[in-house]
Amino acid sequence: MTDYKNLKLRASSNPHIRNGEDTRGLMLDVIIALMPALLFGVWHFGVRVAISAVVSVASAIFFEWLYRRLMKKTNTIGDLSACVTGLLLALVLPPSAPWWLPVIGAAFAILVIKQLFGGLGANFLNPALAARAALLSSWPAHMTTFLLPQRTLFVNTAAVADAAT
Repeated sequence: MTDYKNLKLRASSNPHIRNGEDTRGLMLDVIIALMPALLFGVWHFGVRVAISAVVSVASAIFFEWLYRRLMKKTNTIGDLSACVTGLLLALVLPPSAPWWLPVIGAAFAILVIKQLFGGLGANFLNPALAARAALLSSWPAHMTTFLLPQRTLFVNTAAVADAAT
């Protein structure tokens, strides 16, 4: 029988199980895990998805660097969390989104949601999803217009051409 009166409990912040992996390694794993979804999006909707992802990631990195520089804080670009935020934002935007939409979304995600609440791990919302909500409420026409997938469009065009002959 266990003597619970003499059991000493420790309270500590999470994670409670530590394996020595740093934030950069964890974020790199997330980026690698998101690559199949990004590649499928590019294959299914075209190069416009890749351009949106590049613009979104570059913007997120820039806004994190800018905020940290203006506030005279240590640079955190190396932990890749801004890359993950930019990539997640790109993946929740419609393929028809204009180039400026991920820039504004990245600015909102990084500056308002992530950095103003204390940086990585201190934000109360997911920055990419909060940016999507802000973009949806600000530009609903751009956020609810979707392109037909290129593969479907190609198959439908071929079927129409075959039916016409």
